[in-house]
Amino acid sequence: MASRENNRVKKSSRVEKRVSSLFERSGLVFGIVLTLTALVIGLLTYFTLEQKTEVAAQVLASDELTTYHPDMEAKFTYEGEEVTHLWKLKVRFVNSGDKTIIGTGNQSDLVGNGLNFVFPDDTRMLRIEKETETFQSNVVQVKPNHFQIQFSQWRSGEYSIVSFCVASDKWLETHPFPSVPTTDSVPTRDIIDGDVFIDDLTERRPLEQITFIDRLPRVVSIAGKIMGGISAGLLVLGLLIILIWAWMDTFKKYMWKRQYLSSFRIYLNQVEPKISKSKKILYMEYPESLPDGLWTKFEGKKAIWRLAF
Repeated sequence: MASRENNRVKKSSRVEKRVSSLFERSGLVFGIVLTLTALVIGLLTYFTLEQKTEVAAQVLASDELTTYHPDMEAKFTYEGEEVTHLWKLKVRFVNSGDKTIIGTGNQSDLVGNGLNFVFPDDTRMLRIEKETETFQSNVVQVKPNHFQIQFSQWRSGEYSIVSFCVASDKWLETHPFPSVPTTDSVPTRDIIDGDVFIDDLTERRPLEQITFIDRLPRVVSIAGKIMGGISAGLLVLGLLIILIWAWMDTFKKYMWKRQYLSSFRIYLNQVEPKISKSKKILYMEYPESLPDGLWTKFEGKKAIWRLAF
């Protein structure tokens, strides 16, 4: 009978060790795999990410200054010139790409002398005024509705905010936003291997609609998103490991009580009679709380299953 009991204890102990080892190895493997995956993704992104050359013309505001009630008659003049319809626009020109754009010299990234923009036909610019800028540039009026931005060096993220007063003798269905000139209905390309975009921000507030990370340079934005994804993955992995450890502790506690609880009860009542009754009740419920000095005479395995790292 004693031999059979010993075999059962040995078998249970082997099962416990195998399960414990399995979960420990699984946690280690998960950690290594996730770390290597994150490293590979980071390296691939760093070495293969295509750097874009692009400029965005962001219309921040557009107001018609000659609006009046249909039943009223009015006459408008601007700096002594009579106007029928007059708009004031605020446009931010920003290097939204990843590279510095060179505008002059042999290393120029431009096809011509600058970036060209036009307002709709039958409109004319009455005034061009730079409000603020983070790099040196000139806004030159080429034709009544055609202007050009000239610069020597334009770094990623730098911008210039320009206000325009645009007049028209005809009523327009939409506000006169700037656009890229076209040739045979095909937009011209002023930037070598680059693009120019027009973005209407008048219907939304940019700071509310565009997240902070998306307003950073593209490389920084993507790197931040990758790091965020990796951090989220590591967080999930950490929670998974904690759950595995908690399950292992519960399993160890179950196996220990199954094997040693009876002998532990006898040990507390006979071998250590000086322990108070309240303490014995506590130690029976939580054997791992028994002080180390009181385990020396116990013939079984010490109760250890606290969550530890």
